[in-house]
Parts: sequence; structure tokens; C-alpha cells
Amino acid sequence: MCKKIEYNETNLFSKISLDYRSENPHFSSLISNFPNLDNFENQIIEKSKNYNNIFRKDLTDVLNEQYKNIELNEAQRNNIDSLKRENSFTITTGHQLNLLTGPLYFIYKIISVINLSESLKKKYDKYDFIPVFWMASEDHDFNEINNFTLSGKTFKWESNQTGMVGDFNLKNINDVLDEFENFIVNTAHGKELGLMVKEAYLNSKNLAEATRVLVNKIFKEFGLIIIDANNSKLKGLFKQSIINELTEGLVKNCSEKSIKKLKTLNYKIQAPPRDINLFYVQKNKRERLIKTGDSYTTENRLKLWTSEQIIKEINENPENFSPNVLMRPLYQEFVLPNLCYIGGPAEIAYWLEIKPVFDNEKITFPLLLSRCSALIISKKTIKKFKKYDLGIEEIFLSEHLLKNKLITKFSKHKLDFSDLKNLLKIQFSKLKDISKNTDKSFIGALSAQEKKQINGLTKLEKRLINSEKRIYSEKISKVMNLLSEVFPDGKFQERHLNFSDFYKDLGQDFIINIKDNLDPLNQKFTIIEI
Repeated sequence: MCKKIEYNETNLFSKISLDYRSENPHFSSLISNFPNLDNFENQIIEKSKNYNNIFRKDLTDVLNEQYKNIELNEAQRNNIDSLKRENSFTITTGHQLNLLTGPLYFIYKIISVINLSESLKKKYDKYDFIPVFWMASEDHDFNEINNFTLSGKTFKWESNQTGMVGDFNLKNINDVLDEFENFIVNTAHGKELGLMVKEAYLNSKNLAEATRVLVNKIFKEFGLIIIDANNSKLKGLFKQSIINELTEGLVKNCSEKSIKKLKTLNYKIQAPPRDINLFYVQKNKRERLIKTGDSYTTENRLKLWTSEQIIKEINENPENFSPNVLMRPLYQEFVLPNLCYIGGPAEIAYWLEIKPVFDNEKITFPLLLSRCSALIISKKTIKKFKKYDLGIEEIFLSEHLLKNKLITKFSKHKLDFSDLKNLLKIQFSKLKDISKNTDKSFIGALSAQEKKQINGLTKLEKRLINSEKRIYSEKISKVMNLLSEVFPDGKFQERHLNFSDFYKDLGQDFIINIKDNLDPLNQKFTIIEI
């Protein structure tokens, strides 16, 4: 069973996310176009004009080098080979290198690019569309990615390493992997999953490589291509934009107009630009770059350059410079023949800030598509919902509204006094008409009395509901406990649980089930029964 509901019925998403999904026209100046199948035709034309096809050889060389120790299937080999041709384009998503992929939506993002690539091929069969996962290997926020939650238990990898997380070695990860393996060993696919995870992390030299191996194992049958852009050859292609950011304040200056518009529309600015949106990378360090007068320095003040010196280093060692969250999209779209970026709510929000940066650098701005979002519910849980006459849409109500709704379902009495209130209003309306024709001074007194009696009925209604709540408290408590199976620890499932929660019981069938039920171009929230 798969059910789709409107996103605004879930009460789980921000205003900017809901407005963008509904294609509010006030975003039109901040994007190239809204994402639908027909709009990809023009996007293909624009990217074909704009993309430097000379990059294709470097791109495929880098990919072949990064995959040299991984066995590719036929679909992946064909996809990498097709990137050499001018009729081939990418559909991309990206994410941090979360331990064991982190929250469930990591999986949904990748399935979104795979399914969109397949849909595009059906409509535009003379082109090839390659699903790409861009690893955020240069990120340095280890505490965001060093844990995952499985069946209410949090597994955490402790390490005192610093710098880009993709470079972290895995020497001290054994304990958390053993703990994980012991936790799942007696499940239907526990041994298979435990082996898959250990092969990825214990046979890899760093976290970036381990993430590639694990994600590849899960998604290789669908032709997914994984790229690590922390690469000197790819950054060499991009070095002029790195220089422009340093010398001209590219991101901050160009994004001012977009940010002003977003503020006027009362949206929170997701990622305010810095004066320089780059980091400098050294061994075990990733330091923000700062301009001081005519010179440049790192935030820790351990490195100092003149303008000539830093430009010289960019030209000679572009791999030493790392884009931040607002500069990375420009880098990605510069090196990839990309048509569409699929991101989560926060990502879409900061992409909306930066189209003028792309315009300045003459890089085609991609179509922005909100990733698929879903809730997975077991058949057993759905059966329990039906037992309590609880509809799927109702589980998204606030606790207060849901409890009141349950009372009206359980109670043998009519608890809604709306009819009585309406009847009262009709009677007072008649009295006011009489007053207008006799003594208008009574109207104020009648209005006050009407308000008093309506308030009295409201209080009685609340007392009756509270009384019924006490009578049915045990039944209500069972329903609320049932909801904890859907919203673990009161949190949105896809932001809390790990894919292993389901993979340990269902294996690869879980991934196939999710893939079969997520349509990235159908902008509705998906509820999947497993």
C-alpha cells in the first residue's frame, strides 16, 4: 500500500519548503524554472550551450580512478562511458558522509535522482541521464555525521581527528561496528547487513572511500555514480571562480538581491554568505579564509598571503582550497553536465540565494527539485490504526487536536456543541432585530449576554470533553503509544531512523520497495506500507 497526501497536511515542513513545492510564482526570479518533465527540454538546451564539453574527459578520468578498486556493474560502466558524450547529462544530489548513511532521507535523496533519471530517459530517449551522488567529503563537522539511530539506540563513532571528514582514517571504528553487528545479528538479514557494513569500513583507507563502498553496494544495480569532488584535477578546472571569490567577493556581492527578496518575503536566510566563502585545507585542518587589508589569512592565523601569493597558490595547488556551502553548488554545476539538483528543504532554501552568482559566472543554474519525503509504516501498525478508526491523515495532527478527535470517535455522546451555539446565535439575532424596532439601547446588553452564554457553552463543552478523556484515557494512551512507532521519540521518522532499521528485516527488498513507491516529480508526501 502506498498513499500520498499533500505536504501541508503533515505539519512537518517549513513555509519556504511548502511554498516552493507548490510552485509559488514569487520564486520565479530566483530559479531557472520549476521542475517538471516539460521544463527539462529547455534545461537540456541551455546546459548544452553552456557546458564545456572538454571537461568530460577529465570527469570520466577522475571517476574511473576513484572506482579503480570497486567492481562496477554494466549499468555503471555504461553511465561513466556515456558521460564522455555530449548527449549525456547528470541528475545530482549530495550529502554529508554520515556513518552508515545516517538518517533515512539520505536514502530518499539518492532514490529521487535514480527515479528522475529513469523518467527523463523515457521522455527524452535520445539523451542519457546519469544519477549522481556528490559526496560532501570536504565537510569538517564530524559531530553531525558520526552517529546514527537504530531501534531507539544511538551508535556513535568517537574520534579526535580534525580536518575534512572524508580524510578521516578508520582505525578506531571497530568497536561501533561490532556493537552494531551484535545488535542486528539475529534479524532476517542481520548477518548480510553486518558483513556489508564491515567490508565497507574495515577495508577502506578513509571515510570517503568507505561511504562510496557502502552506498555503491546499496545502489549499484540502479547505475548510480558516486563522485568525490575533493580532487585536484576537478578543482583545477574551477580555479578561476575560486580566484573570483577571493578577489571580488563573488558570492556575497552577487547574492545580495536574492537575499533581499527572500527577506522581503519573510523567509529565513538559510546560509548567510561570508566575505569569502572558501576554506584553506592543510593536513588535519580546514580553516576559513579571511581578508585583512590587502592580505589573506586563515582563521587560525597560521598562514598569510599577499594577493599575488594566494592567486599563485590557487593556480599551482587548487586542491588546497575548499568551497563552503554556498560556493559548492557553483563548483558542482561547473564540473558536471548537470540539469537538476535534488535537495532537502534546507538545501533548496540556500540554493534560492545564489542564482545571480551563477549568472555572473555564466554557469547554467540547474532546476531545483525537492527530494522525496516519506513515512514507512508496517502492516501491523496500520491494522492497529484501523482498530481505533484512525485515518492516516489524522496521525499528523497535534497531540491536543488528535486527543480531541479520538474522544469524539470513542464517546457515545455528542461532544460538539456547535449546533447549540448556532441555535443560540439565531435566537439572539431575532432579539436584536426586535430591539432595533423598539429600543436600540438593548443591543449592547444583548451582545454581552450572547457572548456570555456562548462562552458558557464552550466551557461546558470543554468540561464534557475532559470528562470523556478521563473515561477513555487508557484507550487514548494506547493510541499515543502506537504513534511512537511512527514518530520515534516524537521525531519525524526520516530525520531520525537509519535505513538499517528496515534493511535488517527486509534486505535489498526494502530499497526496491521504496524505489517503486517514490516519484520525485509527484510533489506529495508518501506513506509506504511494508
